[in-house]
Amino acid sequence: MINFKLYFLVFFFTLSACETELSLNSSVDQTSLVVEGYIQQNFPAVVFLTTTQGYFDVLDSNFLSEVSVSDANITITRNDNIQHSLTYIDNNFLDTLNFFSELPFEGLYIDLEYKEDDFSQIGYTYSLQIEWQGKIITSKTSIPELYPIDSVWVQSKEDNVSDNYKHYIWAQFNDPDTLGNGITAYFKKTSNEKKDSLFVPCAISVRNDQLVNGENFPARFARSGRADEEDGVFLPFYSDRNIDGQIYERDIVILRINHVNSDTYKFWRSVERSKNSSGNPFSEPVNLNSNINGGIGIWGGYAASYYNIPIVPDTVIYDKYEDLTLFDLF
Repeated sequence: MINFKLYFLVFFFTLSACETELSLNSSVDQTSLVVEGYIQQNFPAVVFLTTTQGYFDVLDSNFLSEVSVSDANITITRNDNIQHSLTYIDNNFLDTLNFFSELPFEGLYIDLEYKEDDFSQIGYTYSLQIEWQGKIITSKTSIPELYPIDSVWVQSKEDNVSDNYKHYIWAQFNDPDTLGNGITAYFKKTSNEKKDSLFVPCAISVRNDQLVNGENFPARFARSGRADEEDGVFLPFYSDRNIDGQIYERDIVILRINHVNSDTYKFWRSVERSKNSSGNPFSEPVNLNSNINGGIGIWGGYAASYYNIPIVPDTVIYDKYEDLTLFDLF
């Protein structure tokens, strides 16, 4: 979902291309299409297209603009043969809609007719086809059932003695008895001066049921930190607090938990592992588990559950958050 790992994907594939041994006089085309696409229930399908760059291309401030692809034709066909075409979205297109905000990214294609035929729905399979520079790039995915979640709640950090405003979000899952279920988890703070404009990956944002298949179990969700920080890898969310006489309001968090199939889980897990090993000269290279035929990247189906959570100790929420807008896709 686009969580915007897009930027990481572009740089990852560029660096991967740089590791390939090339002749100075090589005329071989090293450019591949990088796809980050997904379809989520009740939302439009979204596809980002960029290209890998060759060894000798310059990485400068215009990098993302230069590698973004704006001349592709994209169609999605549901397994009942209903087909939709995606529209390229740029700032010029937004101007025609009197939308007074610039996109923070490029290479974006969206299904503007997704409400017709209730196109994006759980239980269907979706085939992606991209026509670009005489090439046909394809993939296939499905939107699984929603992951069974009993409730979510706010619980104080275990060593929360002096800093009693630090809390984690927990959720109680009922894992299906079929092995291979995976989730991706993101949050967006919607209150105070540090609110997020886009969804942010949680700490350990990609998980599966290998150790908990068929079980009822709790899981913790936190902001992602570093081992050398005061709160470590799992950064808490904050409730109302008074620090040195200054009053700070509590966080209000939208938590999004996406149920994904095995292909999508494997791809984002390999992305996360590669990102975590970046800068470690002793780490083993990680191959991304792409499901794109003729390109590189992911076309994934997401069954998303949203929860609107005020960070108040012992708050328990049973109902999913339904007051969503198109921007809650990002």
